[in-house]
Amino acid sequence: MICAVLTTAGTVVVGTGSAYAHALLYRVVEGPAITVQLYFPDNDAPLFEPYQVFAPDSTRPHQSGRVNALGEVTFRPDRPGQWRVQVITADGHGVDAQISIDAALSTDPASLAAPTPWWQRVATGLGYLLGIFGLLALWRLHRGTRTPA
Repeated sequence: MICAVLTTAGTVVVGTGSAYAHALLYRVVEGPAITVQLYFPDNDAPLFEPYQVFAPDSTRPHQSGRVNALGEVTFRPDRPGQWRVQVITADGHGVDAQISIDAALSTDPASLAAPTPWWQRVATGLGYLLGIFGLLALWRLHRGTRTPA
């Protein structure tokens, strides 16, 4: 049983590197317009993938198109609020970036928080696995201690 748990945990730890490689990350750059730089963890950019920009409280896109050759989406907001930039790659990975625009039509520094680091995601996954295996071990222990009637 312990050998199976260690083997599974090892497989998960080794396998998470390739799984994280498909994450789509972003950073926001301020200027005359808002630029969202998109990149994968290995610093490749999603080139010419479709995107949509949504204004606050709107279900219709404010702007749509394709990511440029530098892996960027640029837009000019016309009102303050929570703007969304949605990019979905051809293989199904993507990002839904939430960008707060203040009254001066520039980005709110609080909205520029970095995405969750990879090591925190790996630690969370390992915690879930250990919890599942712990519950399974308790269940098996409980089943084995029953006295026949």
